[in-house]
Amino acid sequence: MRPIYLFLLFFFVSIICIAQKNDLPKKLLRFNIGESTHGTGDLKGISFGTAYTHYLKKKISLEYHFKGTIHDDQDTYLLFVNGNLDQDGSVRTTTAGFQIGSLIRYSPIRTPHHEFTMAAGPYGRYESSSLGSNGYAARYPSPASPIPRILIEFDHSFPQRIYNIGYMAELSYNYTFKKQLFIGINAAFQNDTNG
Repeated sequence: MRPIYLFLLFFFVSIICIAQKNDLPKKLLRFNIGESTHGTGDLKGISFGTAYTHYLKKKISLEYHFKGTIHDDQDTYLLFVNGNLDQDGSVRTTTAGFQIGSLIRYSPIRTPHHEFTMAAGPYGRYESSSLGSNGYAARYPSPASPIPRILIEFDHSFPQRIYNIGYMAELSYNYTFKKQLFIGINAAFQNDTNG
């Protein structure tokens, strides 16, 4: 047990000594891209963006960001006549948008190499979706139909293009190397008025 205590003591003393040099950056510029889900989590896609962070104090900062998302999916409806594919009536949907916003960030752990951050704040978003706002129905033709075609019925109660406001919460971890470059991972949740 004694070697473990000595290692932990050395590790924490090292962090404290490094942190006392006060060579932490006052500004950050971040670019990110990653996997994303939309709505109830059934639309998969990507999120991408850039963010500028300005530190007000050692552990408190403000972030201003511009982000975009694109999600798509397909529900497959195939019609076979006499064993041959006659119609691909698949419904292909795409939802995409961009947003601008700000976050107030708190970093309980911030050293020259490590930063763990919790953040929250508002945003404004523009979004366009090809999916019916109340879903859709697929109707297969009856066997006696002279024209065998799959009919897709959409139900739109919202406009295709919407503007909304919302809030976002985020957890992130950054590892800084070479003093001016860092890599990290973040997880975020956001909710909005949906038009």
